[in-house]
Amino acid sequence: MRLYEIPAHRPFLDDLAHGVLAMVEGMEDPAALARTTILLPTRRAARSLRESFLRASGRQALLLPRLRALAGLSTEDAEELSLPTLLDEPPPVDAARRLAVLAEVVMKLPPHLGGPSNPDQAWRLALELATLLDEMALEGCDPAGIPDLVTGELATHWKITHEFLGAAINYWHAWLDEQGLADIGARRVAALRAQARAWRDNPPRDPIIAAGIGIGGTIPAATDLLRQIARMDRGAVVLHGAGEELSPELWEVLREANSHPLNGTARLLRGLDATADDLRPWPYRAPDAPAPNEARAALLARALRPEEGIACWQEREPERWRPALSGLDVLIAPDEAGEAAAIALLLREALETPGARAALVTPDRDLARRVSVELLRHGILADDSAGQPLGMTPAGAFLRLLGRMVEEGFAPVALLSLLKHPLCAGGMARSDWMRAVRELERYALRGPRPGAGLEGLRRAAEAIRHEEPRARVRAMLDALEAALGNFRALDREVRPPADLLADHLAAAEALASTDERPGGLRLYSGEEGEPLAVHLAGLEPAMRALPPLEAAAWPSLFDALLEGPLAPGVRTMRGRKGGSHPRVQILGLLEARLQSFDRVVLGALEESVWPIATDPGAWMSRPMRTAFGLPAPEARIGRVCADFLLSALAAPRATLSRARKRGGSPTVAARWLTRLDTFLNGQGLGGLETSPATGWAGLLDMPEVARPCARPAPAPPATLRPRKIGVTDVWLLKADPYAWYAKRVLRLRPLDDLDAEADAAEYGNIVHHMVSQWLTLCDGDPHCTKAVEHFAAATEHALAEYAPRPGLVAYWRPRLARIAEFVLETERGRRDVAERHAEITGGIELPCGVRLEGRADRVDRRADGSLVLIDLKTGAPPSNAEMADGRAPQMPLEAAIAARGGFAGIPAAEVSSLEHWHVSGGYEAGTVAPFRPKEATLPEVSEAAFEALDALARDFLLGDRPFLARPHPARAPKGEDYDHLSRFDEWGGAGEGDAA
Repeated sequence: MRLYEIPAHRPFLDDLAHGVLAMVEGMEDPAALARTTILLPTRRAARSLRESFLRASGRQALLLPRLRALAGLSTEDAEELSLPTLLDEPPPVDAARRLAVLAEVVMKLPPHLGGPSNPDQAWRLALELATLLDEMALEGCDPAGIPDLVTGELATHWKITHEFLGAAINYWHAWLDEQGLADIGARRVAALRAQARAWRDNPPRDPIIAAGIGIGGTIPAATDLLRQIARMDRGAVVLHGAGEELSPELWEVLREANSHPLNGTARLLRGLDATADDLRPWPYRAPDAPAPNEARAALLARALRPEEGIACWQEREPERWRPALSGLDVLIAPDEAGEAAAIALLLREALETPGARAALVTPDRDLARRVSVELLRHGILADDSAGQPLGMTPAGAFLRLLGRMVEEGFAPVALLSLLKHPLCAGGMARSDWMRAVRELERYALRGPRPGAGLEGLRRAAEAIRHEEPRARVRAMLDALEAALGNFRALDREVRPPADLLADHLAAAEALASTDERPGGLRLYSGEEGEPLAVHLAGLEPAMRALPPLEAAAWPSLFDALLEGPLAPGVRTMRGRKGGSHPRVQILGLLEARLQSFDRVVLGALEESVWPIATDPGAWMSRPMRTAFGLPAPEARIGRVCADFLLSALAAPRATLSRARKRGGSPTVAARWLTRLDTFLNGQGLGGLETSPATGWAGLLDMPEVARPCARPAPAPPATLRPRKIGVTDVWLLKADPYAWYAKRVLRLRPLDDLDAEADAAEYGNIVHHMVSQWLTLCDGDPHCTKAVEHFAAATEHALAEYAPRPGLVAYWRPRLARIAEFVLETERGRRDVAERHAEITGGIELPCGVRLEGRADRVDRRADGSLVLIDLKTGAPPSNAEMADGRAPQMPLEAAIAARGGFAGIPAAEVSSLEHWHVSGGYEAGTVAPFRPKEATLPEVSEAAFEALDALARDFLLGDRPFLARPHPARAPKGEDYDHLSRFDEWGGAGEGDAA
């Protein structure tokens, strides 16, 4: 039997290429190398072996062997490998169609037994069922044994689940027979067995080499194929070495040690009817390969020994293990962001050496994406082996956003996410489209959500006051409605998924079109265009196999369709614009096998990440899988442990990386790091050296010398300062001059939030408008015979004017009715009022020449000629103390305006009362709170506020006093809208104690 091993610390592919070249050198046939076939575990390994052959030959061009990935030995390889017997087998079922049929079956599982409640859940559960079917086919398990898995000790849940599972599998096999198709896993097994038979009946005359396939074990059909290759005269099976010499007794233990890196190799040897003694050293070495680190291989192998072989840990040999620590360190970051930044720096550092190659190996896709982004900071576009999921590409995101927008009834956030997408144009010029979208956002979508659907958007657009923006928004909404076609609403109507998919894609293409280019060309023109188009084309026949579903469930199902692995190389977009860096790679565990580098980082070495969590799946428990003949979930740990071992030996410089927190939660170091630390501490070596990269990452955004910026103190010349001030802005100028400057001088206004809840200000506007409109309808006489009817009409007018959502109208209407009752009752008790004036503006000149302006909610003249000022408050009114000491100067200043005849149509007169009407509309609809100063009269308070304002205006509006943010620590402004402009958080703790 021709079995070979290449030591774990050696560059596997370089040694293999050098050996194959040496084997064919003595042959007289110049095409002997080209006729050699080499089977490898992955396609990436095959691509890397091509480079190894070029390096080993020293040539720029070479007729290479036939390189095949064992995982890809399927229908498309049958012709190349001359397997005519496969042509008699049924063709494999399409992956998408398989999931659709299985999803329909899964939908029949009752929800209380784990059945799906939504089509997207059914699709994902069907994916798990398809995985189980593949496992059963690959491991050679008989579905007839499923009923025997449930014994009397197990819960009824498992019995019903397995009855359903057995029925589902029987239905699936019957469906395949009816369609004349083969399942994907069964087809792959048939291909492997057909190849084994072909080579057994007619042994090839040219070399056949299977290399690096034993990592983590193989399925029975692949084991049979490897056995046949090893027995052929021109065949050879080349495996990875153990890292250290192991006794035969320990090899026996390894067959059952699921978590050991050599568990798969031990099981493979048993399947080949061989032992470790049958492994012969591969007699060839690449002469120019990096110096091997035998000591590191022995150290890791010793640290990863199973429990039965751990007694050797008691042997203290620090000098033996000290050289193994050369080039090996550990990186411990505070969180995943810090880990990504540190790893990117390590990869960047490796490129300082000419020709050096660096890689990150990790199963964590989030970490891989983070490192990829961090590398862009250093001008490096890394080759990420996992590519990008179609749903996360620009075109895929556009399709998903379209579904979410319609599902959410054109809610502002979902709507703008789609309309602002670079692909969205609706048949218009992109610039015209974006101008209309921005105007829709500014005038109609900021603040409370408009009504649902396109009709709600149209009503909001018609409320835009300016004609030109209104016309542009109307044209944009017309284009949007035309583009959506039949995809305008997703309700509970039951529709065929194929129709929903067709309407979805038609709407997407129409929305992606511009005035110069069709939408299809724009949607599918990017790097992801071809794989996305192929993927969507494959979905159409699959959707015809699904039963009708509620249209509202379509967006979630569509998201699942873009997530699910339907066909190799389809669901991810691997190409990157501009080309990736040739010497930096980001690899998953499978893609990293057999690779060699100059610097490697093993990322996310934490429990449940690497090693991954052991989940038996939705259909069987751990004991059931074992009884059925499926690999235990813990067997995955052995596979990823082998990846850990070989990746740590793949480069002279290796860094083992982890984060203390991931997703905000503390993490536990991978068991291999714990074992390694324990072993090294036992040897008195104190553990691995800590990488300095974490410290480097912390310094990236830190300046060498802190140079704090000065506190903002704008001081425009007096000629540029306003010459008027409103009564509502006086306290803002006193408490936060910078905010007043930003608001009144720079004229900056904060935008309302998208989809904001209608706040107290919105409710207050409606109440003020309602009371003012009521007085107008009553001609200022609350005792008119139709006062109640006028209040009802005023309420409807106010609600129509501000157009809140229907839900808010239903919530506010009873409150407004209670406020109306309170106002009517209060007005009827005020018999001494001769005139009532609502929402009246006025103003006077301050002694310094600055104009003071204000708008009073109500100014009433009593029969004795004195004036009463009323301020309606839907929130809590200011206290008497606040009005007296200047913290609430609005009404005292309005009294000063009224006393000087500043309100139009109201002669100057004494102000006898200031009242706040607290109208909340709650259980207590309203109360009247008159101002009653304790230490001064009302005129004295009013005059004091007037004089204080005059002094303030002289300093800020006529002088050169700078507008500092919050100069007095005891004065709190109402709101924090401008704090980010004044950088208040940088210096806010100091306070200057300016007694403005």
